[in-house]
Amino acid sequence: MVFIHGSLIVLKFKMKIFRYLCCFLLVIALIVNGCKKSNFGEEFFLTPVKQYDMAVEGGFNTLTISQYIRLTKPSLNPDSVPAPIRKASIVVNDGRVNIVYKESATPGVYVGIFRGDPNYNNAYKLTIKYDGKSYIAVDTLRQVVNIVDDFLPLSTRINVEKNVEGNIPKHTFGYLNPNKWYISYGETPFWNPSKFDQTNYYSYTHFLGSPNSLYPLNNLKRAFTLRPEEFIYIYKISLSRKYSQYLYSVFMETDWNGLFSGVPVNVDGNVSGNVQGFFSVVDVDFRRYRAKEL
Repeated sequence: MVFIHGSLIVLKFKMKIFRYLCCFLLVIALIVNGCKKSNFGEEFFLTPVKQYDMAVEGGFNTLTISQYIRLTKPSLNPDSVPAPIRKASIVVNDGRVNIVYKESATPGVYVGIFRGDPNYNNAYKLTIKYDGKSYIAVDTLRQVVNIVDDFLPLSTRINVEKNVEGNIPKHTFGYLNPNKWYISYGETPFWNPSKFDQTNYYSYTHFLGSPNSLYPLNNLKRAFTLRPEEFIYIYKISLSRKYSQYLYSVFMETDWNGLFSGVPVNVDGNVSGNVQGFFSVVDVDFRRYRAKEL
């Protein structure tokens, strides 16, 4: 009887160990399965949440006679580029006359000719007709404050070789008016509104303050070294209130995006319908300096 009783105790102990072992293996299996990435397939990653009819870039400026607008179809695949939109109708009304934009030799780029006077502080209306749909945008032409009457958003010093070293921050805060600047020197190309790939050369002065005073993520800048007699070319570009707010929102998602930033969202432009981008109307002041004059 003692032998049987002892055997039962051993059997119960083994069963208890077995149950613990099963529970342990089950927990491990659940943890491993939870750590695996779900297999959503390629279509999950290639299909954007929001799809757009087109993207609009450019608009109207007061410096050049030729005006440029680019229309593209946003890409839905990370391995492809936006496709140019052909055979669209584009008209800009400045409150007095219509500026008709014609398709240029560059696919997706439309050019208009304007030889009149700027209509300052008035609305310019863009109308695009494409694929049976109409799209409308409005922006106001704000007159720019002359460069000589404002502070330049750069700093310079003379080095030991008597050359001029300079720094151009991409973002400067606390200005009376928001502006976009294009500063050209050396091999940096001149500002050209028909070129839509010059965004790396722009710098910005903001009316609003830094979006994150505790963790500023805006230490982007360009540096240059020029001989005292070399020229530097400065373009100061006005921004309407809506355009400056649009750019500020874009930078919240790009230049100032960090660990403490909010969840990225879509930045809405000023074009009606299902369209990305912003139709901008800008006044431009241009000055040329020798490096030693800065």
